[in-house]
Amino acid sequence: MNRPGRDWVAIYLAIGIATALNLITLGVLYDAITSEGPGLSSNATQVLVMGFGGIIGVLGSYLGYKVGQQNPLSESSDEAATSGDGGDASGGAALPARPVEAPPDESSQ
Repeated sequence: MNRPGRDWVAIYLAIGIATALNLITLGVLYDAITSEGPGLSSNATQVLVMGFGGIIGVLGSYLGYKVGQQNPLSESSDEAATSGDGGDASGGAALPARPVEAPPDESSQ
């Protein structure tokens, strides 16, 4: 399996972040179970949400990068979207202009 160096770095970082997040989660849950207070505090909830959001963001950006590198857009679709043929940015056909209606004549009332 021949992978570029950046792939191995991303894999090692993902493993490290996931391991750290698991340890933080275990520590927060242990504290919530053994404390005599109300359980999971709002600060602990924020730490868990931040951690899980971070790992999802890192993995999502890496996977998006990999998909973009493996499936590049063809040049013809880029040219069609920016050719200025009257279509919108998505490459669809332009809508015809609406006719301008004259305001109602006040003298006929």
